[in-house]
Amino acid sequence: MIELFGPTYKYNGEVLSEPEIIFINDHCFDEQDQCFHVKTLLDNSSCDPKSHTLIVDHILDDDALSDYNLVYFPIFLASECKEFIDQDIRPFWEGKTRIFNFSINKPRIHRKFLLQEIERLGLTSYRHSLAWKYNPINDIKVTDYKFGPEIKEDLGIKNGNFKNAETYNKLLKKVYENTCVSIITEPCFYEKEAIITEKTLMALMGGTIPLWFGGWKNAQALAKLGFDVFEDIVDHSYETLEDPYDRCTQSLERNLHLFDLEKMQKIIKDNHHRLQYNLDLLMSNPFLQECFAQVRKSQEPLRSSLLRIMPAFRNNMFREQVVEFKWLS
Repeated sequence: MIELFGPTYKYNGEVLSEPEIIFINDHCFDEQDQCFHVKTLLDNSSCDPKSHTLIVDHILDDDALSDYNLVYFPIFLASECKEFIDQDIRPFWEGKTRIFNFSINKPRIHRKFLLQEIERLGLTSYRHSLAWKYNPINDIKVTDYKFGPEIKEDLGIKNGNFKNAETYNKLLKKVYENTCVSIITEPCFYEKEAIITEKTLMALMGGTIPLWFGGWKNAQALAKLGFDVFEDIVDHSYETLEDPYDRCTQSLERNLHLFDLEKMQKIIKDNHHRLQYNLDLLMSNPFLQECFAQVRKSQEPLRSSLLRIMPAFRNNMFREQVVEFKWLS
């Protein structure tokens, strides 16, 4: 098995001469080069590019690389979810006094664009985290959410070894819990891939209705895992628009009906059971269950590769579960 770290891998002339299992750690679209280097790697094989198997750990749906042999193996989300479970967070959803929240750390294209859109549409009544030293986009205030020796950069923050669940519990909990809607900026923009990270998990933990700004089929991917994405309340049709900027603008413009505090407070109250359902499902770690489902239906040598990835991921987090799984199977 070949392992590639998606954010830094660049094709350098390698030639795959026989079918390989390739594990892609993290998302892999290169915004600077505007390409998938792993696609170039596959296409330059001396054997059939479709004879290789790609295991992806961050992606739940992929139209960009759909012509290839993909295995969706959400071990990253499984590990993030377990850390939220282990954090033993006590939710309190009764103080929703603002309409929406947003949280920005790394200055990606659509995150800067979100700041512009909030100003353009005159959206108010929000809580937010903007972990920059200054905001070069507009007058939305930067925030100083930190609880340890983090290093604050001009446009971003390095939080050391803090877990995302710990950051949520100690810093961001009220940002989410005090609001009705989460505007989520997952780390994808150009690519037609459903990428879910801790940002979406925080929205579910906070008892909010999710709205993805710049995502591709994120709502569809989450719904496939059993989550309620409130399709009767939110118009998620924006998430399949061809142009990434349209996906961003239309996520808001098609849902301007959500930006009414009194209306949203009533919606939250009337749908408390659905928010609780999402939290209960999250606490069952459906991502880990999906990983084991992928193992069960796989054949060798893929099965052995998946079982090698699982226990080694995130400091051997799932070693005991994998041992038990092997014993039971």
